[in-house]
Amino acid sequence: MDSIKLAIEFATKKFETVNKKNHFLRVLAVLQDEFKIKDEELLTAAILHDTLEDTNTTYEELEQTFSKNVADLVQEVSHPKDYNKSQKLEFYEKLKTISPKAKIIKLADFTDNLRSIILQRKADPQSPYHNQYILWIRDFLNTCPKSNDKNIVFDLTKKLEVYVTE
Repeated sequence: MDSIKLAIEFATKKFETVNKKNHFLRVLAVLQDEFKIKDEELLTAAILHDTLEDTNTTYEELEQTFSKNVADLVQEVSHPKDYNKSQKLEFYEKLKTISPKAKIIKLADFTDNLRSIILQRKADPQSPYHNQYILWIRDFLNTCPKSNDKNIVFDLTKKLEVYVTE
């Protein structure tokens, strides 16, 4: 079985075990359809990007099931489980220094997260505004090379700002 199919099965089972829904298939679609990524290792890690944070998955399990490179990419984009405010600040600082492949995963993750926030705001204009989240994303974008992928995320932050201030 190729690693992408294996990762989808793995992530599906892991999130079912903790009774959580996850957006990994949408992140995969962003990478494949919009960012035109074909790198199987990167796509596999993207599918698994939230497993360390939100399930009982361990780094060692990812390394044994997939590869050290995939496990390293997932670890790069993962925050600590149930992180507090200071850990959250440290995480967003760390994102500025992650590898180029990990940055692509975060760009796709942010793309889907921002689209969800926009839909949430349209459905419920009183839903909380995610100002700090947008500031963290903008700070992260400053560390990314120019690309269409980066522009997509930046445009979403602008769209949310415009929507919120209407």
